[in-house]
Parts: sequence; C-alpha cells; structure tokens
Amino acid sequence: MAQFWTDPYERLGLRGNPFIAEQIPGVADDLWLDRGISQAPQPKARTLVQLIGEKGAGKTSHLLHWRKQTGGSYRYYPPGSGRWQVPPVEPTAYWDEADRIPTPLLLGALAQAARQRATIVAGTHRDLSWAGRFVGLRVRTIEFPKLTPEIILIWAEQRIAAARLPGIRSVGLNLDQANLERISAQSGASWREVATQLHIWAANWAANPAQPEEMISSGSILE
Repeated sequence: MAQFWTDPYERLGLRGNPFIAEQIPGVADDLWLDRGISQAPQPKARTLVQLIGEKGAGKTSHLLHWRKQTGGSYRYYPPGSGRWQVPPVEPTAYWDEADRIPTPLLLGALAQAARQRATIVAGTHRDLSWAGRFVGLRVRTIEFPKLTPEIILIWAEQRIAAARLPGIRSVGLNLDQANLERISAQSGASWREVATQLHIWAANWAANPAQPEEMISSGSILE
C-alpha cells in the first residue's frame, strides 16, 4: 500500500529543503568542503593574504574557517559610513570586504602590520596587492575559480546527507548531469547562486505530485 505524507520533503526522506540559506555566516565543520586552501595562513608572517572573489564565492566562510584555527580579530566592513573603522592588527587578523576600507585607514593598518610582522587576511572584490607591497608586506593572492559540475555535486550531496531523516538509506532527489551543468553555467564562482538554484530545484522536485510513490513504498529510500 502506498504511504501518504503530509510534508513533501518527508516524502523524499528529508527533514526539509537541504539548501535552505544559512542563518549565520560561515559553514559548519561537518559541511566544510576542502578545495585545497583550507589550511590557515601562518601568524606573524609579514604577509597580506587576499581572497578575491565575487559575491557569494566563499570569502567570508574561508575567513571564519581559518580564524577557528588561528584565533585573531575578525572585522566586517559594511558599505556607507560603517566602513570608517580602524582595521585591527594582530599576529593574525581578518578583514572582510576589505576593498571598502578607506585608503588612508587601509594603508595605515597595513603599514602597522608590516612593522609588527603580522599576517592580514583580507576578503575582497578588488586586488589590494598594490597596498600590501607599498608598505613592504609579502602578498599571497587566492582567487576563487568557477564552480564545476563535479564540485557542485559533492557540495550538494553533503547537504542532502545532512538533511536525511533517521532510518533513511538514500533520498528521492536525483540531481542529474544536465542540471549540474546548467547550475554551473549560471553560477560562476558563487556558492550563493548555487544554493539558490538548488533550493528552487529541490522545492520543485518535492512539490511535484508526479514523483512516483513506488520510490518510497518499494523500500528504495526507507530502511
């Protein structure tokens, strides 16, 4: 006998949409995806490490992930008058949206970092290497590449697994190659756009009454 479900996600073996937006910045440790740059920079290396990427590429997530490893101050620079904040300088300090820092404050803080042999890690949309080199810092630049279908699939599978209900072996979501390639083409380097696209895809899949009940009643997703 077919089983009836009041929640469309439960029908798929999920506690909810796996791609719902994070409520706070950053990524939980169990969902972290290592793309080869997860090791934090060394403190007191007299270096400016700049993460350059478009909105949603993962700059903030990397700053917060690295800060868990090194400690140190983290400061976010909003648009408008809030950007007039003196950047903190410590053995390791994290500046988010650093391209918004007014030039006098930026150069003054980087000069202080050079004198103290500090490591500054900056999330930025623009290349700030000119400022680091001007005050005598070494500069390391990391640019976030376009997201491939393969990396999107790994990311999606992690979140689907995290949203799986107890007692479920596999869930009734089928992310095929055509969807992966479409999402990759539309998202550039932005995980935020990937999450938006996948959220819509999963919601449509869950709401589609044509999904076969046999997937569930036959035991293909239930213990």
